[in-house]
Amino acid sequence: MDEQVWYYMTHDRSKYGPYTDGELASLIRQKIISPNDYIWMPALKGWLKVKESIYSFYLPSEESRQDA
Repeated sequence: MDEQVWYYMTHDRSKYGPYTDGELASLIRQKIISPNDYIWMPALKGWLKVKESIYSFYLPSEESRQDA
């Protein structure tokens, strides 16, 4: 089974990757990737903001509540 390959982009437009699903989740939990950074994989047409993606689940609780 092939795992998805992810990339992320920071506010200064620096791009990093590729990462597996697990690595991406770990980077988010460690606050290396912020809620306002963007993620992308080849199957997507464009970049997604982390806090607006399914990966927002991995954001530390105080950051996931910012928009509440």
